[in-house]
Amino acid sequence: MPARAILRVGDHDIDLDRRNVVSRIDGGSRRVTRKSLQVLRVLVDEAGNVVSRETLLARVWPDTLPTDDVLTQAIALLRKAFGDDRGAPRYIETIARGGYRLLAAHAWLAAPAAVADPAPDVVPDTPVAAAADPAPAAPAIVRRAWRRWWPLAAAVALLAVALALLLPARFARNGVPAAAAAGPAREASLQYRAIVSSPEQETAPRLSPDGTQLVFARQDPPAGGQRLYLQRTSQASAQPFTFPAGGEQDSLPAWSRDGRQIAFVRRSGHGCHFMLAAADGGNARVAGPCAGRDTQPFDWTPDGGALVAGGMRTDNGSALHRLDLASARWHALAYDVDRDAIDSLPRHSPDGRWLGFRRGTTLGDLWLMPAAGGTPRRVTSLRGDIRGWAWLPDSSGIVFSLVKEEVRLFRVDLAGGAPVPLPVLAGGNPTYPDIAAGHWSMVFEIDRLRSGMFRFRTDGSGGGEPVFASSGVDLTPGISADGSTLAFVSDRSLHAQLWIGQPAHPQTLRAVAGLVPVPRHPPVWSGDGRRLLVIGRGDGGDRLFEVEVGSDTVKPLPVPAPSPAFAAYTERADRLLVGTDAGQGRLQLMLYSLPDWRRIASLDDVAVARHDPVGRRLCFTRPARTGLWCTDLQLQSVVQYDTRLPDAAHYREWSIVAGTPYYTGPTDGCRTAWLPLGDTHAAGSPRRCLIATQATLPGSSSIDGEGRWFYASLSLEHNIDVGWTSLQAWATTAR
Repeated sequence: MPARAILRVGDHDIDLDRRNVVSRIDGGSRRVTRKSLQVLRVLVDEAGNVVSRETLLARVWPDTLPTDDVLTQAIALLRKAFGDDRGAPRYIETIARGGYRLLAAHAWLAAPAAVADPAPDVVPDTPVAAAADPAPAAPAIVRRAWRRWWPLAAAVALLAVALALLLPARFARNGVPAAAAAGPAREASLQYRAIVSSPEQETAPRLSPDGTQLVFARQDPPAGGQRLYLQRTSQASAQPFTFPAGGEQDSLPAWSRDGRQIAFVRRSGHGCHFMLAAADGGNARVAGPCAGRDTQPFDWTPDGGALVAGGMRTDNGSALHRLDLASARWHALAYDVDRDAIDSLPRHSPDGRWLGFRRGTTLGDLWLMPAAGGTPRRVTSLRGDIRGWAWLPDSSGIVFSLVKEEVRLFRVDLAGGAPVPLPVLAGGNPTYPDIAAGHWSMVFEIDRLRSGMFRFRTDGSGGGEPVFASSGVDLTPGISADGSTLAFVSDRSLHAQLWIGQPAHPQTLRAVAGLVPVPRHPPVWSGDGRRLLVIGRGDGGDRLFEVEVGSDTVKPLPVPAPSPAFAAYTERADRLLVGTDAGQGRLQLMLYSLPDWRRIASLDDVAVARHDPVGRRLCFTRPARTGLWCTDLQLQSVVQYDTRLPDAAHYREWSIVAGTPYYTGPTDGCRTAWLPLGDTHAAGSPRRCLIATQATLPGSSSIDGEGRWFYASLSLEHNIDVGWTSLQAWATTAR
C-alpha cells in the first residue's frame, strides 16, 4: 500500500487522503472539504506567488460555472483549520483585486497523491480525534514566528529572538539532539493556552506551590511604574498584589516553598531591594539590599530562611550568593567554581536535594550540585542562550527555554538521555518557564515582537528615518565604514537571512543565499568594505563565515576553537580576532595568524571586542563586569578605559568612531544615548539623547566610520503574555 500523502504547512500536517488538518502544537484536528484541499494544492504549487481567483476557479472547478462564493468559502475553511487571521495572516494572504498567496512554508512528508483526489466530502467543521504526529520532514521548514529571539542579550529580557527553523535534525547537529522516537508522541499531549493577555507586558510569571495561583509583573502606566499582580490560574481576572509608589518598579516574584510568602525585587531612584510580602495580602517589607545592578531571577532556599541569587562576582570567584533573611546579609555559597564562571538563575529541586543553575550567558548550560554545596556537574551540553528553566515536581527532570534556530521549550531527564523538544508554540516565543513545586502544571512568557530598522543623526537633529521597512523582524545592523552599505538580519523572506543594501538606493537590497545567521552581534565589515564576518549555523554548531560583498559568496572559515561567538578584522590581512568558547560558558578572545590559523595570543573573560583602526588598538567589554578595556593588537597590555560604562546588561551598546569609543545604551532620562567613553571624559562629557523614549534592541545598533549616522533596530510591536499548560500526562508517566 503506498504511503499516505502528508503535506506539512506551517505548524499543521494535512492528511490528504483523510482530509484531516492536524495541529503540531496541540494535536487538535479538523476536517476540511475536498475542494478546500484542491485550493490548497494549487496555492502550494504556486507557493510565494499570487494566484488569481480566476485561476483558482478554473483549476479547482473546471467545466462548471461556479460563483465567487465557493472559493471564498473554501479559503475560509482553510483559515479556520489553520487558526489563521485574515487581518494578520500567517498562512494565506488575500491580495486586494489580485487573489491569494500562500505565506507559510511547506514540505511533503510522503509522496504527493494525484491532484484533487481526496476523500469524498463529509461535514467539514466537525473536530476529530488527533492523529499521530508523522515523521519530521527532510527539508528545513521555516515559519514566520521568529519573533522569539533571542538575543538578544542574556541579561536583557526585552525580547527573545530567533529565526524559526523547525527541523529537529538541525538541533541534533547543533548540540540539542532530536527526541527519541517515543519522545514527541509523549510531549504532543501538551496543550498551551494564554491565561493572561492584555495590551501591557506581563513578565516573570511564577506559580504557587499548589499550582492554583499565579503572580506576575505588569507595567502600570498611570503610576509610571511596575507592580505585581495575583490571579487564580482558573480565571482571567488579575488583582494588584503590590502597591509601589510612583516610579518604583516591582519585578521578579518568587513564592516561598510553603506558599505563604512572595519575595520580589523593588527598584527606585533610591536603590534596589529584595522585598517580602504575605501571599494573602499585606504590606511588603524590605528583606535586604540587591547585591548588584543586574538582578536576575532568584529562588528561596527549601527551609525558607534565605534567598539564593546569581550573577555576582567576588574575589574568591563565587557567583552564587544567599541572602539570609534574619540578618539581611549576603554570603557566598561554598562550592567549586572557576573565577571567570558566570552562574545565574539558581533553583532548588522540589525535594530539596539539589541546586541547579545556568553557567554562562550566550554560551550557557545547566549545571547541578548538592543543595549544601560541593562540586557541580554539567546537565546539558548546549552552548546556547537559555532563557529560564524549572524543575519537574518530582525532581526527576528539567524544562528549559533555549534560543537556537527558534525559541523553544525542552525537557531533559536527570537520569540521562537527549533533551526532548516540546510542541511548538504558535504566535510567540516561550521563555522563562515556571513549574509548580507540588502540581504538574507550567506557566511561561509568550513573547511577541515586530521590529524595524531606523537611522538617526548623531548630532541630534531630525527624527528617526526608516530604512528598508518591512513587516517582519529586522535586527543587528552593521553599517560599512564609509556609510554606504548596510548589512543586517531579517525574516522578511520568512527565513532567517543576511540582507545587504545601500540605504540611499533601496532597490539594491538583496538576501545572501547559503547562510543562516545567528543574530547575536552585527555583521563586521572589513576596512575596505569588501567583506563581512558573520556568525552562522553550520554542521556541528555555530561557525564563522566570510561574505564577499558584491558577489555575495559565502565561505566558512576553519576556526580551530569551538563555538565562535564574534569576530573582528585587524589592520593586517593575515591576522583575525575571534571570540570562542573557553569552556563552562566562558568566552576567550583569540588572535590567529592566517592562513594557517596559528594561535598568536589570547585574552580570557571577553564578552565582545572591536577593532579601533585609528588608535591601533582593540577595545572590549567583560561579562558580568562594568566598564570598557583596551589593549594593543598583540593582546599584551590591557588597561581599563572606562570604569562606569557600559554596565553588564548593555555590554554590546558601544561603538568606536574616529578613535573614540561611544556608549549608546540607556542613561538617566534617556533610553538611547550618545556619550563618549573614557574616565578622562567623566567630567563634563558632551552627551546627547538620540532616542528619549525607546531603547534599541540589544546588540542592534551601528555607527558609520565618520560618526554621522546611528543605525538601530527598534521595537514596533512588543507584547508579552502568560501561557499555561498542564503536565499531568507526565505525572502519569512518572508513576
